[in-house]
Amino acid sequence: MGILKRLAAWSMPWCLLAPAAAGAEPARAFQARIEPLSAAERDGMVGHSWTEGCPVPLDDLVAIRLNHIGYDDTVREGVLVVHRKVGAEVAGMFGVLFGMGFRIERIQPYEAYAIGEYAASNATVGFYCRPAQDNPAVFSWHAYGLAIDLNPMTNPYHDPQGWWPAGSAPNSGRGRDAPGLIGPGSAAVAAFMQQGWAWGGTHASNPDYMHFGKVTLGDAPNPLDRAIWVERLRYAPD
Repeated sequence: MGILKRLAAWSMPWCLLAPAAAGAEPARAFQARIEPLSAAERDGMVGHSWTEGCPVPLDDLVAIRLNHIGYDDTVREGVLVVHRKVGAEVAGMFGVLFGMGFRIERIQPYEAYAIGEYAASNATVGFYCRPAQDNPAVFSWHAYGLAIDLNPMTNPYHDPQGWWPAGSAPNSGRGRDAPGLIGPGSAAVAAFMQQGWAWGGTHASNPDYMHFGKVTLGDAPNPLDRAIWVERLRYAPD
């Protein structure tokens, strides 16, 4: 937790640089800034990804402005909105993904697309306020700023009606070598698990390959109010 604790002052912009290999191009160094939402970002979210009654106020969300390696192997810029309590560790996880060369087609806020259309564009997103897909009576982890969908067209969700988003790769095709693919035991899954984020791909009946959520434990219905925040996960020992 060393670097994450030192970077935990979320309200102040900061820059995280991943160490580059000897002779590496400076432009391929990871960079991230954690900032409060701008006035324009807030305006764009209201009525789209955030409405009155959502479980977190806009003041508790931050924008991580970061670079990432695209599917075309070029370095691209992106913005990821999450809860302020996990901003530093999310930036750290994406720094690990950058350092391992993991490809992400695009990272954009939910409200950059028509409602519900981000996945069809293979956009990696964090916060958006909606009910949980498996239980409409409760909020999704995304509504708390504690979840991330990573490369959703490449890593789809299997709901009772079939694969989502429409046209995404079915489970039978996930063994192929594709950029941005997430699988059991992959380095990308390990990067999230090492910070206490669970992967939705472990669900046997309805796998959600794109989805990662921060694990918190306790009796409070709001995950942000729970007493225990998991720092590390691992697969069960043999």
